[in-house]
Amino acid sequence: MLRPYNLLENVLIDIEEGIGKGIYSGMLAERYALSERHLRRLFRFAFRRSIAGYIRSRKLAASLDDLLKTDSNILDIALKYGFGYEQSYRNAFKREFGMTPGNFRKSEHIVKMK
Repeated sequence: MLRPYNLLENVLIDIEEGIGKGIYSGMLAERYALSERHLRRLFRFAFRRSIAGYIRSRKLAASLDDLLKTDSNILDIALKYGFGYEQSYRNAFKREFGMTPGNFRKSEHIVKMK
């Protein structure tokens, strides 16, 4: 059995590797033979934020590069990072960065990462 901080280090690595592959907390809990509830509590204790919120933030941050460096439409980018709908991606993006993905693409502003 892994120690809690080694486990969390592995979880963070898995999240980074799975950003474009639809990673979620249930999948991670199953991989490490933990209950999803226990993994969520452990993650929140260590990082002071939910694992779902962290995954969403990482997906949104990864999508910034696609918005600036590709001509892909926003729906394709949303689907690539596991958002089921363009609207859910747009809403999450606006909550995270204070502007819509379309406005970000047009303005090329520097965004504040949390």
